[in-house]
Amino acid sequence: MTAPAAASRPRRPLLSFSVEGLPARDELLFKSLVRLLDHRTHQHWDWQVDDADLRVVGDKLSAPPEQDPAERPVPLLTIGDTPPPHGPFLRLPLHADALEAMLNRLGAMLVHARELGLAAASRSRSEQVARGEEYRLLRWPSSTLLDTSLRMKLATLLATRPATPQALQQRSGASARECAEFIAVLERAGFVASTGTSSASGAGGFAHSRAPESIWPDSHISTGGEAPRAAAAVGAARANVEPGLLARIRSRLGLLSSGPRA
Repeated sequence: MTAPAAASRPRRPLLSFSVEGLPARDELLFKSLVRLLDHRTHQHWDWQVDDADLRVVGDKLSAPPEQDPAERPVPLLTIGDTPPPHGPFLRLPLHADALEAMLNRLGAMLVHARELGLAAASRSRSEQVARGEEYRLLRWPSSTLLDTSLRMKLATLLATRPATPQALQQRSGASARECAEFIAVLERAGFVASTGTSSASGAGGFAHSRAPESIWPDSHISTGGEAPRAAAAVGAARANVEPGLLARIRSRLGLLSSGPRA
């Protein structure tokens, strides 16, 4: 009974938050409560250092964090003893019920704003796809972003080498929308970046370059052409070194023959 119910549960939107200006104890408590409330909130909240969907700040912050007008607006949640002139506010000490209600309210606003911007984002993504924009994986995504086998497959393809959305679609069997949405999620979380060079890609849409060292640390395997040359170089070096070394060893052990024995 529980397995079908879990399988039929719709995927929750992924949202992120950053924390600044809170005492270490209150920051730890806030993050712990968010994790404990994960089964009750309407969205899945994940902490990241910056460029998050929600900025959580303490009321003792000397100056409110400034936002670049050119960037997307990010809501501000103030936590402390003194409420700000405007904006959402939670009073210390934190209570689970109040935090759950606040996260659900702010999450609904963020998801609605994201849906309103989907059309513009889709147009931008379509332009990038038309230009053959390539993306490379900067580091392996967190497990919360790889919640399906399809996303795991897409991440593995990106880890192998930079790829265009068309290449991901062809190699994975996913739809164009699934590939674009996954790349957008990774891009927002800082796990992928556009290479900005589509001319280096091959006919299949994958660039002829190795994966970043941080993803596949054991990927530096010599090719078939490199192996014979490396073996020849090692053999030549060994031929130059071994005779002198063996002669010295034999000399020290008294095994160096000076001529035929009687």
